[in-house]
Amino acid sequence: MSFGVLVKVDLGAGSWSAEEVSKEAVRSYLGGRGIGLWLLHSMGAPTWRPSALDPEAPLIVASGPLAGTGVPMSSRAAAVFMSPLNGRWNYSTVGGSLAPVMRYADVDILLIVGRAPRPSYLVIEGRRVEVRDAGDLWGLGTYEAERRLREVHGQDSAVMVIGPAGESLVPFASINHETWRQFGRAGGGAVMGSKNLKAIVFVPGSRYVEASDPERLWDLVSQMTEKLRIVATGYRERGTLGTIDAANGTGFFPSLYWSSVSLPGWERISWHSSIRASYLVPHRATCLHCPVACHKLVTSRLWGGLYELEYESTFALAGLTGVADPDALVRLASLADDLGLDTITLGNVLGLAAYLAEKGVLPDAPRFGDWKGMESLIADIAYRRGRLGQLLSRGTAAAARELGVEGLAIHVKGLEPAGYDPRSLKGMILTYAVAERGADHLWSSGYAVDIPGQAGGRQATGPEKVRAVMDLEERNAIYDSALLCKFGRGAYGWDELVDVINAATGLGHTKESLRQVAQRIIVLHRWLNGTTIDDDRLPPRWLKEPVEFEGSRMVVTEEEWASMISLYYRLRGYDEKGVPKRETLEALGIL
Repeated sequence: MSFGVLVKVDLGAGSWSAEEVSKEAVRSYLGGRGIGLWLLHSMGAPTWRPSALDPEAPLIVASGPLAGTGVPMSSRAAAVFMSPLNGRWNYSTVGGSLAPVMRYADVDILLIVGRAPRPSYLVIEGRRVEVRDAGDLWGLGTYEAERRLREVHGQDSAVMVIGPAGESLVPFASINHETWRQFGRAGGGAVMGSKNLKAIVFVPGSRYVEASDPERLWDLVSQMTEKLRIVATGYRERGTLGTIDAANGTGFFPSLYWSSVSLPGWERISWHSSIRASYLVPHRATCLHCPVACHKLVTSRLWGGLYELEYESTFALAGLTGVADPDALVRLASLADDLGLDTITLGNVLGLAAYLAEKGVLPDAPRFGDWKGMESLIADIAYRRGRLGQLLSRGTAAAARELGVEGLAIHVKGLEPAGYDPRSLKGMILTYAVAERGADHLWSSGYAVDIPGQAGGRQATGPEKVRAVMDLEERNAIYDSALLCKFGRGAYGWDELVDVINAATGLGHTKESLRQVAQRIIVLHRWLNGTTIDDDRLPPRWLKEPVEFEGSRMVVTEEEWASMISLYYRLRGYDEKGVPKRETLEALGIL
């Protein structure tokens, strides 16, 4: 098992070192999100809680033990950091080629502290680190900055880069990779910006990654590739954009800042009748080692060029803002990517502004549907300029608090939710409530249980639904740590996870021991953040404000939330306040 090379960089001191993490740590936490949380614990968390933008706050970037092995959908990496948006130990993941190229550069885990004295970027090759001047890159958008870096360091290099939003320390700034891919959530871009770090470039050497059982692994690669061609057909044919039609057609598409579950005029941004017919280009953009190729590239009759479009950006920048215009949507999404902004949080703050404009709280904000006003405001947010730009650049929770309208803001733990309304899809009650990132749809992917009507149906909140969502929560912890794309969940069940992880690593996991790894990661994260039941509460509007769809009025009741939370706490080994019991921490080897 070759995974475990940890490179530490101190930007303030201009120094770096390399070491190996223990095999036991890898067996207990794998890589990615899990090994990042383990490192935080070893550095002193939970008692150590630096400010997110403090020079000594770490930025951890980790691949996983499957990266570079050729296992399909294994090309994801995780970034772990203190979030400047909600002040929690947080993480984000990205696809593309970053994780395999990290391993080809002989770095599995990168830990960065300190602040460079001037704008800089890192070049990492063969376990060696070089700090270079980024003065000519500072101020550039992510597209141009990455293009220049790949011209210098090779088209096969892997680049992490921030845009003006990260440089301006916007707390929901993203870290971008391969033009349209992002460590999107929770503000990792601002963490890089606070370190005067414009980019990190990994230059590959040998493309060989050692596997414990290469013959068995090769058989599994073939099997999983074929299985994914069958079970992931929808993602291959439509990407995530097909969800636009499903969400509006069945009533879970959050619209007009969480006032509706279907956008008026949504047919203009429909995958089937609009985007596929008039905007899609015949070109597949795929992550390395992925047979699914879910990324869909589009062009615009107004703007020309190529852009990537996916469901979450569409829900956020069209649904929440009322912009039912595909050309405008492409423009807003592309601008957000180039400036380096998380489109989910961005759409939520723009939607909040339009919602408050209608209520007379922010009369100078753009109204729903005013895409040109939104375009101007996006730039103001990224550069933190003007009263409104500065206000909204702080995120939904902080902006609402300053305006005295906390009860109108939609967030959990300070993070804004994605495109699945829990009043329609009630597995999302639990998903949003207990997610350590905040209102995170990918923490346990309850929508993947709800949409097909599993575990009692979309409106079910009973024990069967809780257990089904918890199973996905555990698998997602493994996906985020091995790492694997969650769009492969239809192929990678527990048996398949055990097989590929053991063939790659020789760690000898059973289904039971791998489930314990997942439970350890979930519980450790909660313990590091000191999360309690008060943090798991949902926005008042979801509990008090029904949405209507085809004659049905839907709302989340306090009783539904409480019953799901209570059972979840009991099954996870938490007390009635949602705090992990000491015996739970000891049983999982955390204490």
